[in-house]
Amino acid sequence: MFKNRNSVRFGVAGLAVVVSISAWAGRRVYFDCDTLDTGEYRRYAQIAKELGATHLSACQIEPSMWQWNQNRYDPYPNWSMHRASVFKFVIPDELKPYLDADYCARNLRRLRERAKVLKEFGFRATFTGMEPSYLPEKAYRDHPNWRGPRCDQCRRARFEYFAPCLDDPEMREIYVKGVEMLCREAPFESFDVMCNDSGSGLCWFPRLYPGPNGPEACRNGSISDRIVNYLSVFQEGAARAGYPEMTVNFNRYCSDAIREQTLPKLKKGQSISNRSLAKTVSVHVVGFPNPFAEYSYPVYAMPRIVRVARQLQEAQADPEGDVAVSVRSLEETDMIRFMRMYFKRPIGKGQVARYAALNALAATFVGEERASELVDVWEAIESAYARSEWAQTGGHIFLLGTTHQRWLTRPLVAFPGELKPEEKDYYRAFQFQAQEEERADDMLDLQGFRWLGGMGGKFAVEGTFNLAGKEIDAAEAKAAALVAAAKDAESEKYLKGVVLKLRLYRAVMVNAQNVVFYQFLIDEARRNGFETKDLTEEGYEQGSLPWYKMNEYARSEIGNTLRIIGILEEAQKLGVTVIRTATQDEFESVMNLAPVPKLIGQLRKKIEITENHRRDTSRMYRSYNR
Repeated sequence: MFKNRNSVRFGVAGLAVVVSISAWAGRRVYFDCDTLDTGEYRRYAQIAKELGATHLSACQIEPSMWQWNQNRYDPYPNWSMHRASVFKFVIPDELKPYLDADYCARNLRRLRERAKVLKEFGFRATFTGMEPSYLPEKAYRDHPNWRGPRCDQCRRARFEYFAPCLDDPEMREIYVKGVEMLCREAPFESFDVMCNDSGSGLCWFPRLYPGPNGPEACRNGSISDRIVNYLSVFQEGAARAGYPEMTVNFNRYCSDAIREQTLPKLKKGQSISNRSLAKTVSVHVVGFPNPFAEYSYPVYAMPRIVRVARQLQEAQADPEGDVAVSVRSLEETDMIRFMRMYFKRPIGKGQVARYAALNALAATFVGEERASELVDVWEAIESAYARSEWAQTGGHIFLLGTTHQRWLTRPLVAFPGELKPEEKDYYRAFQFQAQEEERADDMLDLQGFRWLGGMGGKFAVEGTFNLAGKEIDAAEAKAAALVAAAKDAESEKYLKGVVLKLRLYRAVMVNAQNVVFYQFLIDEARRNGFETKDLTEEGYEQGSLPWYKMNEYARSEIGNTLRIIGILEEAQKLGVTVIRTATQDEFESVMNLAPVPKLIGQLRKKIEITENHRRDTSRMYRSYNR
């Protein structure tokens, strides 16, 4: 694509800019986007074409709710429902009795629509997914030789899940056939496949959650040979469909030792952990392709342009590595403008050059005189992110708590186990908790682990979000003041959206603090056998200090919830997206909150239930007017 011209001219905030495209000559430029809407997909394609991309992602799927609907008692399928896999598009004859044909047909129809766009713009397609993905149990009962390793995370699943064995000749051929069928529908020429997580795995791999396991037939096989065989499945299928230059990357949970053993055995076009024998980094990622890994979840596409600038610098400094650009939303105006300004024009080396580029970008929004103020806003977001980086284990606290345990929508009550179904089901149905109900009631039990409790957890959360919160509050005020300086309508909408996202991010922090503090006092009451001595400090004449605190945390969360409702309503009026939710009511899941109208109803219900049970704290700590 690059060989047909030496330069490209395009507009950036009203300026005509001529840039060289030699920096990426001979290298693949992947462009990733996240939409099921064909019209939006075409707009992404236009941006990708303008940047000089060679490949565009085409693996977007409807969440595979049918996998969870087989038994809603088990939350584990939620980790795989949103991940693409070959058999969520096409079904070889051997698998037709076991997979949902209607579901696959819907995904295939959309893929065919995207294939027309790919052809129009001259793109090859990329596929990012999870393989080999677990199959329904009946498939293994009918074909015992297909059963590969058990691959579920044992604390997070109520049932066992098994990936198919790719060492089995019959199953391997089914997979090759599936890849061929997929590549005949769209020009896939790059696969990035996650393994050994979320319901996928290779036989006898050391990093499987239940430990190394698999069928006896392949027990003694080499792990490095197994990885090469795995990667070859995709290349063979693509070659049958007419794409012999397919590249494929083994992604996720590979030790340094296994990687070093495997690198010399890799075939042309294969890489492991984004490394090949020839290249330390095969593909540089610019942007954020995994929303569930972001520290501001569920805030939607929080501005991260400071990190993007660093990523692009690193990619430009490597003369050989390919580059993958991930735009999270068409509303991500800052990244789209930045890519147009600097994707083909070198930023330069070092921090000074990077911040000069960021300042130039900011000037397109608010002019040169106030550009540094907008850069300060962007920088504050990075600082807040850095402060909360520690708060993750298998996911960040805002994913595992705010969303997975529904901190955002569940009420703060002293005895959650006593709630009636009509008070509880609206959030309990979407909790990620595969253990006992008592642990589901414990707000700090995150996916079967309790790593945040006690006084230490309380201090860590308080210290982190008090400091980060001050930074975000200051950034919000500065962004709000910049709205009047916006140079055009698009810039004004962007700045207003940033203000609302910062407010929501702050509210998510407050929600986390209130939940951790409230659960801490529940734990203390239970530890002390609900016997708390009266405290006589001035100002606490109505009962004990912990009783006062519990009610204050509940009151704080009611106010915080009202603020969130206001933010969501204001964002709807403005026409900006500030929170990541399911696209339809029926797609609400552990991973995704309900669409905004339904979510607002849940937030109002949370307030009502919290108020109805406010006096229950008197059974836990002393109150004089109980």
